[in-house]
Amino acid sequence: MSNFMQRSAIEKLVRSSKERSLGKHRLASGTKTPILRLQSNEVGHRNEQFFEKIGGAISELDKAALLPNKSRYCLLVSDADGIVIESYAPEGLEAEFQRSGLVKGAMWDERIAGTNGISLSMQSGRVVTVHGEDHFYNCFFGLACSTAPLTDAESNLIGTITLVGSLNRRPEEVTLCEQALRRASRQFQTRLFRNFHADKMTARVLSRKPVSPRSFETLVACDDEGVVVSHLPLWRDEARPAEHQNLVGRHISDLQNLEISLRGPAMIPPRRQVIENTKPRIPARIDKVAKLGRLVAEGGGLPVLAERARKLLAHRVPILICGEQGIGAEEFARVLLEDQGLDSPTGLTLDAARSGSETDLIEAIRSLEFLSEYPVDKVIPTLIVQNIDCLTPKAQLELELFLDAGGSEMIGEHREQKPALMFTARKTWKDLEEDNAIPRSLLYLMGQSVVELPPLRLRDRETVLDNVIAQGFLEPVEVTNSAKDVLIKHDWPGNIRELRAVLREALICSNGRRINATDLPARLSVPCAETKKTVTRATLREALDSTNWNVTKAAHLLGKSRATVNRWIASEGLQRPE
Repeated sequence: MSNFMQRSAIEKLVRSSKERSLGKHRLASGTKTPILRLQSNEVGHRNEQFFEKIGGAISELDKAALLPNKSRYCLLVSDADGIVIESYAPEGLEAEFQRSGLVKGAMWDERIAGTNGISLSMQSGRVVTVHGEDHFYNCFFGLACSTAPLTDAESNLIGTITLVGSLNRRPEEVTLCEQALRRASRQFQTRLFRNFHADKMTARVLSRKPVSPRSFETLVACDDEGVVVSHLPLWRDEARPAEHQNLVGRHISDLQNLEISLRGPAMIPPRRQVIENTKPRIPARIDKVAKLGRLVAEGGGLPVLAERARKLLAHRVPILICGEQGIGAEEFARVLLEDQGLDSPTGLTLDAARSGSETDLIEAIRSLEFLSEYPVDKVIPTLIVQNIDCLTPKAQLELELFLDAGGSEMIGEHREQKPALMFTARKTWKDLEEDNAIPRSLLYLMGQSVVELPPLRLRDRETVLDNVIAQGFLEPVEVTNSAKDVLIKHDWPGNIRELRAVLREALICSNGRRINATDLPARLSVPCAETKKTVTRATLREALDSTNWNVTKAAHLLGKSRATVNRWIASEGLQRPE
């Protein structure tokens, strides 16, 4: 269950509240003006207390940000007792909302106001919408009230925020109101947390569930050594993801399987780490059994390209990795980081082709700037931006300003810790230069060093095949010699992406974990057998193996009659396996 409560849970809350209103509180649903109001001096005192707790007026509770333009919604802010301390009604509709008690000083405690959105939200700690007859009093049946709780840096309830409109609103409007309130409530608590820990480094820690769109977000505060001293989950249900448990006492760089976005302090920065201005250290040689070593074994100029890229990355020169589509530019960037020990939980990878990438990039740049100025232990800030030709104009501008910060000198020369920056494109360098999707001023900043990977047809295809099989499948895969011959002789215009797709298709259509030539797609040019012996001994066995010794299907694969196949089986002395 998310911050928005499921309808069944709301119905249960409403039933319980109505039972208490009738039995325990002895309220009468037909009362025409049930809402009591405090005197103005008491409301003013409560208003001062509330804003003192939150440090003054803040943008999250601004009516201009929450109320739709020319809307017919009333905005209420209450304290932890359900007393309205701020009320904003649309011009000309003040009297209409006042008649319903939607004014400053109104008391929406359940004991007085019966079942209502403010009281239910405070009880449940969740975003709640109370429609029409869900209210206890008949006079509120024409209203729909959406409420979100407001909590401080330690998750203590300090009030609520509510949008009240007509019951006749469309369901989409109700959903939009709930989303706006949820966002405001979360931003409100985030601001209070960061203000509370203003002398510390704070970070947003995010995890995503692979099988669902749900994500979990936690705020953490760290001391000047990067050790977590406080954390605050930003979801309100009972979910307990393991990645977000037991964070206090752990170093920020040790948090695994989490996206981490750091933010600097508001007052006193954490202690700077002294970094000696020494020559970058580069591993003496590429480990042959590591991912980069297996990759350069494919040839096609990759050994030279990899050595240049390693040196450039060690000096923190931004690298643009390009080439034909499906060439594996993203994988090359990742194995370069791994080769130099730069892969860490604070490393960021963004896909410019994804929705929302503009906001993510801007936030990533802010994190890089902070980590560069105030390094955490020995963690090197890294960023990989994929599909750079899909960057929006705003993202392009932000990135250009960031990359240009070092002027004509090497990027980050003035910073305490230089970030490792890599960009990938599914185009050749020539196509990028001729394309107008990226301004030249930005293209040459991203491409201060250009690594253009060779297409698969220029590499040792047998080594490529072995690497793809070793890295792309969880269980061992066997490829027969005849199938390997077909795969090696193909030109692979779609490069590694096409090879992976063909192997997957062949495995699905094969009999088990063995790929025969007959399992390969027809679009691959299967070489004709030179002699009948080649057909009967190799192709015949593979056809029978692929069809689980179904002679009719094997004959269809070979383009022969069933009688011919049976005759070949007899002449070769083949027998069905037990």
